Amino acid sequence: MPHAPCPIPNIFAPSRKRRLRAVLYCVCVLLITVEIVTEGIAMMTHELKRRTVYSAGIASLMLSVSFWIAPVALAKYTPPQNPSKPKDTGTNTTRGGGSCEANSSARLTALVPFSHVGETVSGHPTFTWFVPDSPPRPLQFRLFTRTGQLLYRTEMQSQPGIMSVALPSNLPQLSIGQSYQWQVVLVCDPDDPPGNVVAAAEIQVVGPAASLQTQLAAAQTPQQRIDLYAESGLWYDAIAEARKASETSQSQAAVLELLDSLASSEAEPLKDWSDRLKQIRAIEQQRQGQR
Repeated sequence: MPHAPCPIPNIFAPSRKRRLRAVLYCVCVLLITVEIVTEGIAMMTHELKRRTVYSAGIASLMLSVSFWIAPVALAKYTPPQNPSKPKDTGTNTTRGGGSCEANSSARLTALVPFSHVGETVSGHPTFTWFVPDSPPRPLQFRLFTRTGQLLYRTEMQSQPGIMSVALPSNLPQLSIGQSYQWQVVLVCDPDDPPGNVVAAAEIQVVGPAASLQTQLAAAQTPQQRIDLYAESGLWYDAIAEARKASETSQSQAAVLELLDSLASSEAEPLKDWSDRLKQIRAIEQQRQGQR
């Protein structure tokens, strides 16, 4: 921007005029200086804004890319190295047609491994199963020793989808090294007990490894605890932790991923059981999408 030339004072001019011109010269220099400084500040401000917008754009892009490419770390169940086999064909099964509804393709199912006995390190474990029927019905949970002695029984109303119950803390802990049997009984008709639907399974209590206890103590998120249990072959603890997390987050992603992982591990030895788990996963995923 062109600036008006400032009058240069003439030292040979009369004293009064010389002083006036000197004052005018100083004022002119001051105005030019202010204008130059103002333009400089404006340019710096513009550059700063441009760089801020540019930096914000880069940051936003990097964040978007990170969300796009970052893998979601969900649990993968790994069966124990030397698992126990189910006691007989009466465990890890469903009896009585699988559903109170004649036209239901899904079945009352204990959500456990079928090819081996699921393990836990908890003395008061959580038991999880799937209910196919929409109408609420009386439902019984029973826990037995492996020889058939009743240890615990409770009743509740069924609800469609995945349900759980934990052994109350006021009861004696289950013993390490022992296996137990449990059942869920869906009462279709109170006047016709033989028509009840029964799902049964086994659970084995094992001692926790010292390394696992250290890792669990250092875990900072529920997902990390789920992963540790699942990778250690502790099915009951992994799905119990996933169920607890789903109640907090209102998402069953971890539970569904565990079911999918269990179905994959069971696909080779027991395809029918794997297919049933996949069916349950699909039903639950659809139900979650409708919420």
